Amino acid sequence: MFGEDHVQKIENIPLSNSTVSRRIKDMSIDIEATINERIKISPFFSIQVDESTDVSDLSIFLVIVRYLNVNELKENFLLCYPLTKRCIGEGIFNASQSYFCENEMDWAKCCSVCTDGGKSMSGCYKGLRGRFKIVATHVTWGHCCIHRQSLAAKPLPDSLKEVS
Repeated sequence: MFGEDHVQKIENIPLSNSTVSRRIKDMSIDIEATINERIKISPFFSIQVDESTDVSDLSIFLVIVRYLNVNELKENFLLCYPLTKRCIGEGIFNASQSYFCENEMDWAKCCSVCTDGGKSMSGCYKGLRGRFKIVATHVTWGHCCIHRQSLAAKPLPDSLKEVS
């Protein structure tokens, strides 16, 4: 309407902070929706769950999901929630349960859960494991491979820990 000169001038105008922030938020919402749709379509999925504390002493709940997408196994970061209350199995379960309900994901498709050996995670009654067994009785449990390597390295003598 104004000609090529005006189009070039308009394209050279830097975007405001709010525009960049809004676009980043829109992209992240789109990525999350895409991953959630893929999980719903997949015949099964598994999750790896961890709760850790950052440098500001804030507990963070992390979930990584693996699912089948067009005959290929995919792995994506699913969620990261701050936990404001004490980090007990019930609080961690409630955070995951609310996300799964909000996004209409079916626990029946969850085939395995991987956690560390913490009491809040692995407790058979009050831990996350016990809570998950209520909604998904068929779920198998595994111990996180990163933590397994850490546990396996602990009893080694110092001479075996050195690399030369």
